[in-house]
Amino acid sequence: MAVEISWRSRQGRRTDANQDYCGVALRPDSVLCVVLDGSTARQQSGELVRLIARDLTDWFILAKKGMAADDVINQLHEIHKVRSKELHWASASYLVALIEHERPTHIFYAGDCLVGRFDAKAPIEWLIRPHTLANAIGTISLDKIASSTLRNKLTRSFRAKEFMAPDMATITDVGKETFVVATDGFWAELKHDDQCRFLEGEAIQEKESQDDCSALKIRILGSDNESQVSTSTAGNLYVVESD
Repeated sequence: MAVEISWRSRQGRRTDANQDYCGVALRPDSVLCVVLDGSTARQQSGELVRLIARDLTDWFILAKKGMAADDVINQLHEIHKVRSKELHWASASYLVALIEHERPTHIFYAGDCLVGRFDAKAPIEWLIRPHTLANAIGTISLDKIASSTLRNKLTRSFRAKEFMAPDMATITDVGKETFVVATDGFWAELKHDDQCRFLEGEAIQEKESQDDCSALKIRILGSDNESQVSTSTAGNLYVVESD
């Protein structure tokens, strides 16, 4: 199988360094992508997201064929056992996409990274909802979550105190569609037109309170194609490919 992947990321004004990170692992039969958003309020979160991305993608390349959903969750737990001892105060949101040839795509997520179907002619169809206090006790629209003062209070994440298993979702019909995995600086702070421009690498107007803004665009290609990965910000992207 083959995919076309592009990673776009821009540092915001809330931290001294960009704390969004992406990892991509390419195997002939499958692809694993992880997008992470380190907490702006917790020390060492930028280092945590870098380590999780590398730990998970390196494991995926070396793992046996025929990956199951439980394998991904168990590995996240193993990573937590190690990294939580090293980075006591760090935390992060994350979303993992396991894409396999002619099989449903599995999504694992905790926090406020989202995945959606992309069409430049219409708003992104977001397929899940974030884990925030804004929507903790009821179903509300994503627009209302984005504008809520409780949006940045997470009910689930990768945090040192305890391992919180991710929620799961399945995309059964991926075909040759295009998907976007994004941090909240993208889905909550950019309008549709700016989201499209950002994904194409164009400049957009910055806000004084702008969070780190990142998005991974994934296009499923036919089996006769070769996978391609592009980025304008290589500093927070880790790509590994099997021999």
